[in-house]
Amino acid sequence: MKEYFCIDFDDFNQMNHYSKGEFLKRYSMFLLALFLMAGGSSLLIRANIGCLPVSCPPYVLSCIPGQRLTFGTLIVILHLIFTLLQYLLLRKDFTIKNLLQIPVALVFGFFTDLTMWMTKSLQWDDSVEGYAMRVLQLIIGATIIGVGSSLQVRTRSLLLSGEGFVYAIAQVTKKEYGKIKIYCDIFWILLSLSFCFIFFGGWRFDMLGFGTLFSAFYVGLVVRFVSKHTPFVEKYFETEEEQVENEHSIPEVNTLPLVITIARMHGSGGHEIGLKVSEKLGIKFYDKEIINKTADTLGLSPKDVEEQEQNTSRADFLQYIITDNGISADKLTGRDGAIFLEQSKIIRQAAMESCVIIGRCADFVLKDRPCCLNVFVRSDEDFATKMVVSRTRLKENQAREIIRLKNRARANHYEKYTGMHWEDPSHYDIVVNTAKLGIETSVDLICNAVKVFFEMRS
Repeated sequence: MKEYFCIDFDDFNQMNHYSKGEFLKRYSMFLLALFLMAGGSSLLIRANIGCLPVSCPPYVLSCIPGQRLTFGTLIVILHLIFTLLQYLLLRKDFTIKNLLQIPVALVFGFFTDLTMWMTKSLQWDDSVEGYAMRVLQLIIGATIIGVGSSLQVRTRSLLLSGEGFVYAIAQVTKKEYGKIKIYCDIFWILLSLSFCFIFFGGWRFDMLGFGTLFSAFYVGLVVRFVSKHTPFVEKYFETEEEQVENEHSIPEVNTLPLVITIARMHGSGGHEIGLKVSEKLGIKFYDKEIINKTADTLGLSPKDVEEQEQNTSRADFLQYIITDNGISADKLTGRDGAIFLEQSKIIRQAAMESCVIIGRCADFVLKDRPCCLNVFVRSDEDFATKMVVSRTRLKENQAREIIRLKNRARANHYEKYTGMHWEDPSHYDIVVNTAKLGIETSVDLICNAVKVFFEMRS
């Protein structure tokens, strides 16, 4: 058994990570969520026009004449089966949290029987008014289930074993949870329909009716709506450590992560600013990584890519030859935009997560994204010269010359692939001058702009 069964005690450590107050707050809300889901499910059943798909099999079985097990008891049995199936599917990945679904099932079964007793008088006749009340009760019940489900997920505590079973299938099959959930709902309905024919001789509208299909789709809509429009719930469940971390965290907007692009003049400190911003916000940083990935894909050396990617003057490249007397620029042969196209692909892939991207026309590549903050970092030549001299072995006259050539090359590269002017401020959301603001102030300015950006969009 040891070969197949693994208890991950990190789950216990995570629970112990909460303070006493946080633990009580989180799990009291979890119990409330279970009660709401059980109560909503009972309201659906009392409407007698169908119930939630996952509740259909135990409910149909609970209605068999002479059968003494309550609906709540059958719910518990079903959830125990779900837990067993998770073990068979996950084996080594079966953790202590999966086992904790057993006491959760017992509580949920108790709440189910309790709310079935509380709602036993909420049943209506077959008149027009009666059916209107049934539909209203159906909507109210499904809404309550959706609210409860949203609260349960956002407590980040435990799952019902039915959800855990769906997650286990998704994990093993490498399929999307949403698709697996739909397939499982269809299976529960078909299984319940077979029970109807076996034990009742035919389809029962009161058990598998309009309410079953309606709740299957409507509950998901309620969960998404409640989650989207109640951001204060997430704040309520933050631990003390999370509150500190989230001072600089980036929330999701329109389901897209935030990407900060930084175009910069040579010697302005744009690379350092981008790195510090990424560290302060806790997101990824891309600069040389794009060069290395491009080189691997195209079969070039990183040095070749670095020399050619921005040293484009229309159809030409510039090669800088540093001498004691200064710098000369020799033209190399032209080439196609394979590097630009490959880097654009890498940039779009990187933008699947919140990150900072340095240069490479990233503002243009991601111009259609709503969650992209474009920054241009500039400085005067004296400031840039001091920066370059302090970090290289170049003399001052060499540094000034290479700054001019580098900036000219970047402008030409940008114009070639975008048809626009590199230094035009209309392309950017923020323009900072490090000669006047310095590195640290520029970093703070960008981070504060991120907060304002999300406050305006929330």
